[in-house]
Amino acid sequence: MEAATRQIRFVGREQELAWIEDRLGAAAAGAGQVLLLAGEPGAGKSRLAEQAAAVAARLGMRCCWGRATDEEGNPAYWPFRQVLRALEQSEGAQDGPGGGRDRPEGGRDRAEGGRDRPAGLVVPDFGAMNEAESRFRLFEDVSGLLAAGAGKDGLLVVLDDLHWADEASLRLLVYLARGAAAARLAVLAIYRDTEIGEPLRRTLAALAGEASVTRVRLTGLAESEVGDLLAGVTGWPSPEPVVGAVSRRTRGNPFFVTELARLLGGEQGDEAELPAGVRDAVRGRLDRLSAWCGQVVSAAAVLGSAVDPPALAAAAGWEVAEVLDALDEAAAAGILTTARDARAGGTGSRFGHDLIREAARLEVGTAQRLTLHRRMAEHLIGRVDAADRTSEVAFHLLESLPAGDAALAAAWAERAAEQAMAQLAWEEAAALYGRAVAVAGDAALSGPDRCRLLLARARAQVRAYDMVEARRSLLAAVDLAREAGDARTVGEAAMIMEGVSDFVWDDVGAALYAEALAGIPEQDSVLRARLLAQYAVSHAWSSPGEAETRSAEALAMAERVGDRRAVKEALRARQLARSGPDGVTDRLALGDRMLAMGEADRDDDAVLWGRLWRFDALAQLGRLDRAEAELAPIDVVARRLRSPLTRWHALRCRAAIALARGRFDDAVVLGEQALELSRRAGHEGALVPSHAFLLNLRILTGSSGEPIDAPGPVNPGIVVVPAIWASFLVAAGRREEARQVYRTLQPATSSSVPPFLLVAVFALITELAAEFGDRETAARTYPAMMPYADLFACGGAGVITIHGSMRLPLGRAAATLGRLDDAVRHLRAAAEVNERAGTPPMAAFSRYELARVLARRRRPGDRDEAAALAESAGAAAGELGMAPLRASCAELARSLSGRVAGPLTRREDEIAVLVSQGLTSRQIAAAAHIAERTVENHVQHILVKLGFTNRAQIAAWVASGRPRRPEGPGSE
Repeated sequence: MEAATRQIRFVGREQELAWIEDRLGAAAAGAGQVLLLAGEPGAGKSRLAEQAAAVAARLGMRCCWGRATDEEGNPAYWPFRQVLRALEQSEGAQDGPGGGRDRPEGGRDRAEGGRDRPAGLVVPDFGAMNEAESRFRLFEDVSGLLAAGAGKDGLLVVLDDLHWADEASLRLLVYLARGAAAARLAVLAIYRDTEIGEPLRRTLAALAGEASVTRVRLTGLAESEVGDLLAGVTGWPSPEPVVGAVSRRTRGNPFFVTELARLLGGEQGDEAELPAGVRDAVRGRLDRLSAWCGQVVSAAAVLGSAVDPPALAAAAGWEVAEVLDALDEAAAAGILTTARDARAGGTGSRFGHDLIREAARLEVGTAQRLTLHRRMAEHLIGRVDAADRTSEVAFHLLESLPAGDAALAAAWAERAAEQAMAQLAWEEAAALYGRAVAVAGDAALSGPDRCRLLLARARAQVRAYDMVEARRSLLAAVDLAREAGDARTVGEAAMIMEGVSDFVWDDVGAALYAEALAGIPEQDSVLRARLLAQYAVSHAWSSPGEAETRSAEALAMAERVGDRRAVKEALRARQLARSGPDGVTDRLALGDRMLAMGEADRDDDAVLWGRLWRFDALAQLGRLDRAEAELAPIDVVARRLRSPLTRWHALRCRAAIALARGRFDDAVVLGEQALELSRRAGHEGALVPSHAFLLNLRILTGSSGEPIDAPGPVNPGIVVVPAIWASFLVAAGRREEARQVYRTLQPATSSSVPPFLLVAVFALITELAAEFGDRETAARTYPAMMPYADLFACGGAGVITIHGSMRLPLGRAAATLGRLDDAVRHLRAAAEVNERAGTPPMAAFSRYELARVLARRRRPGDRDEAAALAESAGAAAGELGMAPLRASCAELARSLSGRVAGPLTRREDEIAVLVSQGLTSRQIAAAAHIAERTVENHVQHILVKLGFTNRAQIAAWVASGRPRRPEGPGSE
């Protein structure tokens, strides 16, 4: 028997096959499974999947196949289209290798016929999807169809070559995995781990924590197994030197072993007689074909993995019968395999391995390759199902360049991109628009046409959360619009960034809105209302007064022209204009109105914004239970929208609540996920607050983790970032560095800080002022905070961290000013409000600060109450995992218990003298030969014993001769 036609027995993989059988058994019993099978090209993944199909057949499970390809002509969700087509065509039958039914390698976008459709199966119309319906509904439909197809016996879905899958398909796989446990469904996803791109990497990370998901990697065969495989291919046992040589050269890769074995052709040989590499091995196999067959195979390799004989014949100018004869020869030689062609409703051929196709493609010259692609596109355009093959046509036309028709290629690429947008496959759409833009020059497209393509690409990139490229596309479109003197298009371009706050874009966007407004008539119109709204948004941070005026004007105009989209954009402008603490009730009402409009219009974007505004307002009002109740609805609509940006908003809300509740482990996970999303997008408006959130967590927990660098330059108005950094340095014991950062902060006033950050910045600055004894700053912030005493310290638009009741910073400011009675009043209220609102971390801080003030006030009973509060706050901090606060509480409790009471120790007196000389902690540490942190501890003891709040008081005390203070909290 010839090696090319001999059935090669399955070798090795006993452990992996047992793993698969165990998981399939669990799925058949009702515990759905997702199996990830990885390995390098040729590792035997597909062959193992065939064995899995045989196992599934023995268990009574049906089996359907889908395969991704690296050809850009395939539409979004291509692997799942094949699977659903296979389900439609076979009722209760095993599909795929084993059982006599082959894999589906093609498919139409819509179901046809229905002769063999399982009961109740209606394949979803991928082409009809739009944003209003959202991916969520599509994913639900596909999940339901697969669950129904599983029936009572179960279903195995094999997804081959997942490394080439489009991102929309990968997201659908994650969705299936998260609901797999509820169905008798097993999904075997196969991919090359040597070709993992960023989309697949993110998918694997998302799947890692799912209980239904298991993963295995195929490595090379052992040398003994290589010998078994060689014998199976050649028909004779190979000598040990040959087996060893093949094993070393191939590292046990089954494909390489098989290919080299076939070249041996029944002849024994040593290592020196082996081919130099796999390409040589494949070329040797191709050389054994007839000249005509080799020519057909090479042409087929150029056009794709699956071979469509009539299309191949048309592209190459051959007779179909001649092509079929050549394909038969190639199949007999093992170059091609027979496969089900779901598009044609019959069977077809495909390359047995992608490495074979890749090697064959290299044999075709450039001119011939371009001609084949051009003629294939012409053939597809002439077919009655051309509309269903838009992506394929676009791919072949683009691959035919520069010899082909650039204008035609651009037109079909745009059409394919529009189809991808309708299917919510934004990443695919952005890539297709990009290719259309790239050939626009060769296509001699007009400026307006190029501008249109750039704007469409930017919309897709914003949806895909690729902010760096979106900005680049927008600015290129704006340049073209300016050349044409088209102010309207300048405005349309700028408004693509609607709903995205971005420090990098703000100034540019503001200038574009102003430019567009100046270039269109000053009369009521939808465009003018929308531009006024966005102009107000762009000034919300830098010019609150301008934002207030323009947002009111935009809303009034939008309501006059009666355009609901313009009204929604104006509502967002009003929300930002009212983002200061004075506007919190207005923002809650705006959220209610936006939510009602979104639900009435079935507009998920509006629903999301309404929910987010409600969350932010409720958090600032201190109604954390009601704010937390918004999380589930936000998650639901974010999943429906399927945008990374909406996912970021859902994550930042959940993270803020987790931190406020003291669930720090959850907060870390959520915060890191949000940070990774913003980092991938290149979105500073999300990246900076995500960094700040994790920095806050470090401050609260004292956790170590990766080293943190100082934040880079940010918008000057965002004082909160360097303020948080200074707080982190204090917590890390780097007090002098913190002081240097603190000195660089601009004064926090209602005119210098963006309204939405006002109370959060006041709270942070007041904490630092108390740390450094800055009475001037405390005197400025105390009256500024008083009107907001009943609010919570958090942002007014885009809550990131909830710092609890404003009574806490008010108490700190009063204590810094020496107004101890006022401080006690505020801090008692802070402890009660934070406890009632359900934020234990802030309640513990409030009790600790109250204990410190009581220790200083020295009224009868104050010391005992302070000791009890310190113990209580320390216990709470310990339970929550707030190590720095726990240590501070323990130190205060010890000082109040009398263990360090009385006059200063000799070392403390020495430190007090050095403090009076104006030395820093670092300088004192060097002079006294102790650690800087130890110096800080001594200074804290001195302050407590003497009833002081800052170093200046210590210096004055030393200068006055160190009088005794019998009334001090450390005296008996």
